[in-house]
Amino acid sequence: MAAPPVTVKEVVSLTSSGINPQNISFTNLTMESEKFICVRETGAANSVVIVDMAQPMTPMKRPITADSALMNPAAKVIALKATVAGTTQDHLQIFNIDTKSKMKSHQMPESVVYWRWISPSLMGIVTNTAVYHWSMEGDSEPAKMFDRTGNLNGCQIIAYRASQDGKWFSVVGIAAGDPSRPGLVKGKMQLYSKELGRSQELDAHACAFSTHQVTGNAAKSQVIAFAQKTVMPDGSVASKLHVIELGAQAGQTPFQKRQAELFFPPEFIDDFPVNMSISEKYGVI
Repeated sequence: MAAPPVTVKEVVSLTSSGINPQNISFTNLTMESEKFICVRETGAANSVVIVDMAQPMTPMKRPITADSALMNPAAKVIALKATVAGTTQDHLQIFNIDTKSKMKSHQMPESVVYWRWISPSLMGIVTNTAVYHWSMEGDSEPAKMFDRTGNLNGCQIIAYRASQDGKWFSVVGIAAGDPSRPGLVKGKMQLYSKELGRSQELDAHACAFSTHQVTGNAAKSQVIAFAQKTVMPDGSVASKLHVIELGAQAGQTPFQKRQAELFFPPEFIDDFPVNMSISEKYGVI
């Protein structure tokens, strides 16, 4: 029998590192890379706990009040977000933990509903109306990249992705299911092309960008994989994974789009994908 392409093993137990299980949640815990885990502890005294995966049993704890905390994927730099009292605006700050100094600060004109590091030097920020990028270089402020599409209205934003070449971006949100199938959460995606300045609305719960070398081509093809789970007109549910090429290059053999069924056992019939990662090294989604 062939060995499975992926093996799963426990690297660290957060509770063994002193993390309260109640704070191990989507709203309190972030992991931007394999280097750090960041946990917001709420209660009588709010704090942020940083677990360095190189030394998981000696976490750093700082008395910080914030609505969201993100560790930089490569360095001991933390980004903090807090609502400005009496407003719907958010104050963003970035600190260097080693030097104990503030690197950058900015007050957004509206609430930030989702944000993440899309590279060690660039943050992606999603508001109710638009998407911004905030470079760590110099004194630059967040720059608007594009407006959100209407299909994301009323959605909880759960992901923002950027392609490796910085030409394609995606925003993914989830919303309540149809009355005919309330248990099945809807997935909506906006796919934006920087070169074309144009967006496409799609049904998807999760997606990821990657590149693929088509035999005989000089350059790799830029591709996106996305997972859909939708209720069909006849009441049945279609669960599929799609892989398509983005911005096909002239003179190259096009990438042949792929499609596969996604299996969900009967006891989890309304479950849906919430995240997707691609390993180019192993050719696995």
